[in-house]
Amino acid sequence: MKRATLILFGLCLCAQIAAAQIGSAPRKTPPDPRVKAALEEIGYKYELTEDNDYRLTIENDQLKEVVGGKTTYRSQLAYINSKTEKYSSLEIREVWSPAFYSAGPLSAAIANRLLRENNSVKFGAWRVDVQESSGKYLTMFAVQIAADSDAESLRLAIKSVILVADRMEKELTGKDDY
Repeated sequence: MKRATLILFGLCLCAQIAAAQIGSAPRKTPPDPRVKAALEEIGYKYELTEDNDYRLTIENDQLKEVVGGKTTYRSQLAYINSKTEKYSSLEIREVWSPAFYSAGPLSAAIANRLLRENNSVKFGAWRVDVQESSGKYLTMFAVQIAADSDAESLRLAIKSVILVADRMEKELTGKDDY
């Protein structure tokens, strides 16, 4: 009898734990008001993603090109994560910009090109992220900054990621998808 009671208790406990895990959706990080304030201070327009990260589309004089005597401006996406990470006493956030997607892993030539590029930039690094929903590989340039960075520091981080990512996008794909 005791054994049956213990087994029944154990099954009930497992069922409650399983139900709690199934029924609890992950909580979204709310939009970080520090980012909003900094973006408003520097005059950048943004929209929030479904994850409450900040998405910006930047057209910049440094992204312009002259084609057939006509000046056109390349644009570039930039994202600022609301979610921050802690490393000891540091709170950091990521600012990043996509450069291109690939259907599979990067070729050795492109991977080595990006690694060489990492050695020459002062701020940030190239990374590749496999998108679970599509199975595609997203290559992006990202920097980590203090989560409470002032508006000018955030502006410089955005400028860095868009210029580096756009230059590589143009070099490797010849397109302006981002």
